Amino acid sequence: MHNYTQPNVSIVHIAGSNGKGSVALKTANTLSSTHNNYKVGLFVSPHISSFRERIQINGTPVSEDQVVQHLSEIFDVCDKESIPATFFEVTTALAFRVFHAEGVNVVVLETGLGGRLDATNVIRRPAVCVITSIGLEHTRILGDTVEKIAAEKAGIIKEGCPVLIGRSVPEEVVREIAAEKKAVQVYKCEELLGSVDDESEIIIRDYDVENSRMSKAALILLQFHLAEQSVQRGEQAHVITPDEIEEGVKIRPPCRFEEMDIAVVPPDGDNDGDTKNTITTKAATVRVILDVAHNPQAMEYLIFKLTETYPNLDPTKNVRMVVGMSADKDLKQCTDSLLAYLGGDNVAKLHLVAASHPRAASVNDMLEANPILKDAHYCNSNLGDEDSNDDSTSSDVATQVRAALNLAAHNDEILVICGSVFIMADAREQLGIIEPRDSAVIAEVAGAGMRSSQENFGDASNKNKLLS
Repeated sequence: MHNYTQPNVSIVHIAGSNGKGSVALKTANTLSSTHNNYKVGLFVSPHISSFRERIQINGTPVSEDQVVQHLSEIFDVCDKESIPATFFEVTTALAFRVFHAEGVNVVVLETGLGGRLDATNVIRRPAVCVITSIGLEHTRILGDTVEKIAAEKAGIIKEGCPVLIGRSVPEEVVREIAAEKKAVQVYKCEELLGSVDDESEIIIRDYDVENSRMSKAALILLQFHLAEQSVQRGEQAHVITPDEIEEGVKIRPPCRFEEMDIAVVPPDGDNDGDTKNTITTKAATVRVILDVAHNPQAMEYLIFKLTETYPNLDPTKNVRMVVGMSADKDLKQCTDSLLAYLGGDNVAKLHLVAASHPRAASVNDMLEANPILKDAHYCNSNLGDEDSNDDSTSSDVATQVRAALNLAAHNDEILVICGSVFIMADAREQLGIIEPRDSAVIAEVAGAGMRSSQENFGDASNKNKLLS
């Protein structure tokens, strides 16, 4: 990790409640697609389908061989030094080792949780620090007010570093910490890009527009740093053109208001016994939207985006939703927002799912948080299977996505699948999306046998499988 204190590696360090992954991807994509031949490392989390998505170089995920090689070395150090490293700490070390081995010259680094105590915060002097947004999340860890949470995320600020903040970030808190840390200056997007449409509601509430502006502003600040480095090396400063920036920030991560049309074909009678849950009797195409809105602020963004994108759509009649959440989120406020959009009497248009992940909220968690959800879809009887006594798999992601897709086809509805990132791999598979998956060894080591390979490096027996 010592390489990341060296002047030849420029780091953009990004924290925030929402938007940090998108801003990181937009920034890295712009840098890697310019004419300047930057070799760009990107570290983001969590992933959708493959653990290797977290660590990319110029848009390409790290290889299986690289993961095995570097994880083996990291595990060896942890064992010899008796270091009780967490999953995220090990993953961060893995990213740094890969970036060092591959000789990247720019790194775009997304924090995991918070900032001050985050594993990524071992870096000493980033080129730019970005705080995208602040909302109430992880309150048991980060604090129970936006000011306390902002202070934790502002912990990434370093001496001599410019700071960029989003519009929902408590400015006074960040400026005070920036002054204490002797940061260069705190900027807002409008100071670097100018205001747009008198700060219209679309700019304020459309998260992709806001994320793109954050990335553009970060790239402006980064270019000053890169130019200074070039001059110090006696080289000509490279410029990223406005057109390159405009094109680069168009990219959007998967499951961020990701729209697709899915063909739904009725069964031909041989459907592995699943015909009971198939409502539609004719072929249809369903518009499906995937979005990892996972906290109240993100849910508001999602609903605004739905309203703006489909202004003639009546959500009380033509929208169906599948939602699964993490247990540490505000389950009531999030589901209340969705119910308000669907109409108070349309609880049955909501499908509740529980991801196969230890951090996932169970259906019971959601029902306890918001009892009105008892009339939502989550058990076999709600799916038309009155004779079944087995509810053990009825709230899994695959079952509910299939049921919701069929109902949406039958009722001419748009289907929105939202909430935790942990539900998205299984949802995408049910939609017929084919994506890279990890090998059995990587999946088991990284995910304790869970198909989505999420967050568990702690089991010694799994480490041994990788080292053997």
